[in-house]
Amino acid sequence: MKKLIVSLLCSVCVLISYSAAIDEARQLVKEGDFWAARKLLESAVAANPKLTASAEYCYLLGACEFDAEHYDEAKTLLEKARAKGYGPANLYLGRLAFMNYDFDRAAEFYDNFKRYREKSGQVAGETVEELERQLSIAENAMSRVEKIVIIDSISLPTDNFFKHYKLSSSAGRLVGPEEIPFEEHRNGAEMAFVSEDGDYMMWGEPDSIGNVHLVDAIRLTNGDWHDVAPVDDNLSNGRFADFPFMMSDGVTLYYASNGDGSMGGYDIFVASRDPAAGAYLQPQNIGMPFNSPYNDYMMAIDEENGVGWWATDRNRLEGKVTIYVYMVNDLRKNYDPDDDYIIDMARISDFRKTQNPSDEQIYQETLDIISELGKEGENKRVDFKFPIGQGEFYYTMTDFKNRTAFDAMNAYLKASNALSNDERKLTELRRRYPLNRADNVKDEILKLEKTLETKRTELTKLKSEVYRSLKGGK
Repeated sequence: MKKLIVSLLCSVCVLISYSAAIDEARQLVKEGDFWAARKLLESAVAANPKLTASAEYCYLLGACEFDAEHYDEAKTLLEKARAKGYGPANLYLGRLAFMNYDFDRAAEFYDNFKRYREKSGQVAGETVEELERQLSIAENAMSRVEKIVIIDSISLPTDNFFKHYKLSSSAGRLVGPEEIPFEEHRNGAEMAFVSEDGDYMMWGEPDSIGNVHLVDAIRLTNGDWHDVAPVDDNLSNGRFADFPFMMSDGVTLYYASNGDGSMGGYDIFVASRDPAAGAYLQPQNIGMPFNSPYNDYMMAIDEENGVGWWATDRNRLEGKVTIYVYMVNDLRKNYDPDDDYIIDMARISDFRKTQNPSDEQIYQETLDIISELGKEGENKRVDFKFPIGQGEFYYTMTDFKNRTAFDAMNAYLKASNALSNDERKLTELRRRYPLNRADNVKDEILKLEKTLETKRTELTKLKSEVYRSLKGGK
């Protein structure tokens, strides 16, 4: 009889110990401490292996596996929990379906979770309403996936990945935080954007509670840097904003945010600055295929070569990001949302499928231009870099043997230099206008904008004339 009583007491103690471990693990998962929850569950199972059959155990360990990005293991555990009638598993299964671009299935799981919540009165750590908001953004983006041509894909370690972007000098530079001219502002910064003339910088900086916001600084005419100033908080959409890139017009800003307009993790946004007011207009999510349910960031566009770059962790390469290089469209064109392959194009299952085989030479010439960036001054004199096809370039006027092409190139260079000078002047006026709102400055900005539009059109014509002249002999 005593042995039976002792056995029953031991069983009760095991149940109490298990119950306490589950309660504590549940609270840890709710608080987001998945590592501690996993360790607690491991200890409980070591004492009683039969506990692995518990629906709640499968759910909690599945949540830990999801946090660790072990998605296959998470799915197996969560499906077991759901099969045993454990409602909270629907929340994570919905997230897994969402990340697999199965948006209809994700919506079903979220609906199932809401029904469970209504019946039980329980609320998970992360609300389903937030996930439904992300799902809605992704569904809208899927209806207008931009048709782009990706010409290269590069997998790199996450640290300092941006240093592998190859940009023309006219596009500016992406640098590490060590180049920020204020030592007290370097801590916590991932990178910084520097304008072509080196007189403007923007970067993401954590505030006193760790939220990252964009800040910028302007170098004054005497060489000193103006105090660091916060960029419009509207850009962060209530959360983080980082990885900025300012176009050469000084108005168009690309950056990444995980705020309310994101479909999950960091998304890339674009915002235009009002030169008259100095503030940014409402930022816009640039959509798919650039953005995804994963982290997408650090968009940079090289207008001179017509290519863009961005980074993503959608391919789930441990410790690495994938950088895509694509041809920038003059006008946006979207895929037909009813096409059978729309999901493959949105998620970039194979970037080569975005290409047109007949344009392979154009892609290679563009890659050749990119590969030469930064090298042209190593072994020869370089006054300019003019592509002539098949990966070849002219670097000085002496390369032009055809007199007609020589004269056409001369005219092109003069127009290009005049345009560059006006663009630098306009950029400077736009940057300084918030500090000096004189009417004559505003009028000069408007006048220069109209002039530049005309000059860009003329420059395109002059460049075409150079190519036509070269056909007669190089």
